[in-house]
Amino acid sequence: MKNISKIFKMIPFLFFGIVITLLTVVGCEEDIKFNDNVPDYTYSIIRDFKVNGKSAIISHTNAVITFTLPAGSDLTKVPVTITLPEGATVEPASGSVVDFSAGPVIFTVTNNGISRKYTATVAAYGDPMIMSFSIGEHVGVIDAVAGTIAVTVGSQEDIKKLTPLYIIPGGTTATPQSGIAQDFTSPVKYTVVSNDGFTGKSYYVSVTQLPSPFVTSFKTGTDICSVTGIVDNAASTIVMDFPSGSNLASITPIISVTAGSTISPATGVAKNFSTGPVNYTVTNVEGLTKTYAVTARIINSTKKIAFVSGASCVESISEPDTKAAALWLKQNYAEDFVYIQASNLTAQALANTKVLLLYWDNVGTQKMPDTASGITTAQVDVITNYYKAGGGLIVEGFGINLLDEIGRIKIGSTVFANNGGNTNPVGGQNLDAWGLRASYSAPSPSASANHPLLVGLTKGTTDYYPMNNAKYKEDRNFGIDFGPYDSSFTKGQCSEDRALEFEAATNSVLIRWYEWLDARGCGIGLAEFKPQGAFQGTMIVNTGGWLEWSMADNNGAVNDFQNNIYRLHKNAIDLLLSK
Repeated sequence: MKNISKIFKMIPFLFFGIVITLLTVVGCEEDIKFNDNVPDYTYSIIRDFKVNGKSAIISHTNAVITFTLPAGSDLTKVPVTITLPEGATVEPASGSVVDFSAGPVIFTVTNNGISRKYTATVAAYGDPMIMSFSIGEHVGVIDAVAGTIAVTVGSQEDIKKLTPLYIIPGGTTATPQSGIAQDFTSPVKYTVVSNDGFTGKSYYVSVTQLPSPFVTSFKTGTDICSVTGIVDNAASTIVMDFPSGSNLASITPIISVTAGSTISPATGVAKNFSTGPVNYTVTNVEGLTKTYAVTARIINSTKKIAFVSGASCVESISEPDTKAAALWLKQNYAEDFVYIQASNLTAQALANTKVLLLYWDNVGTQKMPDTASGITTAQVDVITNYYKAGGGLIVEGFGINLLDEIGRIKIGSTVFANNGGNTNPVGGQNLDAWGLRASYSAPSPSASANHPLLVGLTKGTTDYYPMNNAKYKEDRNFGIDFGPYDSSFTKGQCSEDRALEFEAATNSVLIRWYEWLDARGCGIGLAEFKPQGAFQGTMIVNTGGWLEWSMADNNGAVNDFQNNIYRLHKNAIDLLLSK
């Protein structure tokens, strides 16, 4: 009973405390009312921003202020009145007359050593302009004179599906509309038009993405041909392959990471890799982390799969696509892979090889990268003799040049060669997806339609296997055209009869042609040439201009169908290894 009595005696005090708490909360709410999320700038904010006595719209989340004056207002002399928390200062000061005619003006609020910048834009009714532009919490920097807007977004954003929000003055409309997702892999044009129908202004919005916490290089030395780890960002792994006899107990990696990122353990610190993987953690400018499991292993390659180029090692190949092709082979077939520098190409070097990939790309020349004069006659003879003796070949890219010299089939003047794309020798914009035709109006025979090279490839929305959907393409290819190919062929070009005629004469299978043509008999796109006469090996010929092993030099374009390229080559290698 005594305890109950004490509780009743405390009730007035509890009630008084609750009332005081409620009054305090209500008082705070009356003091500051914001409809959006206020970051940690409680005492360095603009509480009210008035133009001609009327309050502007303030987004405290993004620190953006917008206001629209009547049509025809003078934007060079706009008086502003600003309300701040106690002790805060602002520059330009409250009561100033500000010039907004050139675009946004930055107002900096400072209190207790903490500052925050607000971007304020004042426009006239019907004035075609973008007053503010943001993607999530990321505010665009508007250059009204140049007609550009620059936005930086986080590393984890999907740059192909970003949804911007913008504000325009009353009396105007804009396209694309605010709140509609856009692909910002390339600049997007936004146009604002006055309702009078006579005036307008366009802005090009460019989005820069902060770098992810990635390892960009993991090596054992500064020499470009030192042991280089194969970095797999998707799997968060790095693999270093060492020759027999190497000491894995003390390896000192030289590590590079994306701009602004750090790594732990640090670069240049010796670690013991003999007992298993060592974890390395990268932290980017956003504080995001990625941990890689780094493995060092001893590899004694069978040398069944070879790649030839002019550089001294895979890592020093100068052309990005050629290098990426060699790296893909090295990464996926490490225990069977061998890289052969062209100057070291001999019959002995190919003694154990069952698959030889002849691929290279270049800008401004069709020669093998990193060679002064391309591949020599003696080196072509080595390849030809290897092929005649039963070796497997994959010939593509500018390697197609060797077909006449090898002699299994001829190309002569029948090639439609594109040395560099739609606009210049480097490449150009193209919105179409490129790939291989999947079916034809005249049904293909089973050997073509169900060829093992096509197993597991992803089909596009129409009847083809897409290989490159990028907006920017290099388009360096050798399409072998059946039009002037050989007068001894009598069937009409781009007919199924012509395909059958060619296959019978050459013991081949014309697997696919380009997606925009409706018959196999147009020429050689993707084909298998089986043993015939002196040539006892099997050869895969691929002439597609869509074949880009690396997108690094494609103006930031991304290929959603890169895995089709990888799968096609895995199928080709598996086929040739089985012979």
